Amino acid sequence: MDPDVANFAVVAVIIVGMVASLSGITVWLVRGVQRKAPQRELPNVLQMEQRFDQLQQSVDAIAVEVERIAEAQRFSAKLLADRRETPALPR
Repeated sequence: MDPDVANFAVVAVIIVGMVASLSGITVWLVRGVQRKAPQRELPNVLQMEQRFDQLQQSVDAIAVEVERIAEAQRFSAKLLADRRETPALPR
């Protein structure tokens, strides 16, 4: 057998082996990531849902407090307006 052909055959076998090994490693990594991905997402989704619920409750509480402040402001403005309209009694 010609030495160049033998060297070519050895190089071809090495290349095919490397491609097969890299393909196997790639498939193994992809499957590992696919198995772990749902487990990581589930707690994050639950945490985010809890945080959004807490945020919504906080916004609702703030809205109630702002409404109370506005009501107090309206009451104060009404008292001041009534006070100015009432004529002062002579002494």
